[in-house]
Amino acid sequence: MQSAHALADFAVKFENEFKQWQMGSNYLCCLEASDLKIDKIIYKLNMFGIKYQEFFEPDIGNQRTAIAVEALSRKQHSKLFNKLKLTLS
Repeated sequence: MQSAHALADFAVKFENEFKQWQMGSNYLCCLEASDLKIDKIIYKLNMFGIKYQEFFEPDIGNQRTAIAVEALSRKQHSKLFNKLKLTLS
């Protein structure tokens, strides 16, 4: 559910990118990552100028629980996320 919050916030903040994704690949991928790994990914996203939106859950002390990332090429996706596991929940 946390990823849905991040996606909704991304859609509001980056309306054009969201519409391009929706009309293009419409591909979703939910991955598991520790806070440390998320920090490293965010560093790389910033370094490459890739748009993303973090979600912080107010019910658990505004802890970051998810991020949504703009549509990426397969090469970019693999480079950033190849060491993460798919989440099944």
